[in-house]
Amino acid sequence: MKARLLGSGVATGVPTWNDGSEAARKARALDADHPRRLGACLAVSADGVRFSILEAPFHLASTLANEPLFAPPEGSRAVPIDSLILSSGDLDASGGALALRSGLAVRIASSADLRRELLDHDASFVTLEPLWTGLGWDRPFPLDRDETLEARLFPLPGPVPDHLRDRSTTAGRARAGVRITDRRSGRRLVWAPRIEKLDSATLAELREADVRFVDGTCYAADEARRLRPGARSAVELGHVPIDGPGGSLAVLAGMTGRSIYVHVAASNPLANRSAKEAARIAEAGVEIGLDGLELEV
Repeated sequence: MKARLLGSGVATGVPTWNDGSEAARKARALDADHPRRLGACLAVSADGVRFSILEAPFHLASTLANEPLFAPPEGSRAVPIDSLILSSGDLDASGGALALRSGLAVRIASSADLRRELLDHDASFVTLEPLWTGLGWDRPFPLDRDETLEARLFPLPGPVPDHLRDRSTTAGRARAGVRITDRRSGRRLVWAPRIEKLDSATLAELREADVRFVDGTCYAADEARRLRPGARSAVELGHVPIDGPGGSLAVLAGMTGRSIYVHVAASNPLANRSAKEAARIAEAGVEIGLDGLELEV
């Protein structure tokens, strides 16, 4: 299985359009230690020719348009994309699908919960309904035409997305992790860019993966609040911190295979590649994802 990280930042990117922090200003200035990051998104492929996409952040259409890997043949509109998997009801993780709707000829898949919540409570998604399959938990779903890559969704706890908060009390159930298995080799990739807590079920999924992309939104629970007093913390937004008691680094450091942090916010010191926190992550054997990262699983 081949994978390409199309975005490694929080779903609105680093820098976000309205962020004037030091890290954001350095990213705008193309400082080498502060790389720009698009919203978290992953392309996977069995053969390096046809792809499936995990997540639909707002930049997805422009990224696909600018990346030769996804270009249709001359004179055609048939892009080499088989499936689009949505794993979160947050608009900045699913709204990018709306920009593709006029020419979308790929399968959309998500948990049945996520499909129901978005179709029932956000009319803008109705145009995607004919292409959209809602799946039960742990139900196998072929990603590619040859059924070489098998995907399964597993539930992740999380808060109700902001745009559904006044409309639904159950949408928190719409968050999922994605487990992808290459049926030829048995190798497994797990995509979990939003993790509220490391419960036993989530830890089991991460341990069984050969490569795992894990929530790296915040290094410490209160870092956003230190920069912007009164801001909601990443924990309140449904993200487990990397450091501290109950943090993800301690458990990832003991796992075999590759662990890669994604969904990195500008407030996270890991947004600075030369930060002492970044060195600590490397010493623990964990990676910090960068846009364009390619790997084989």
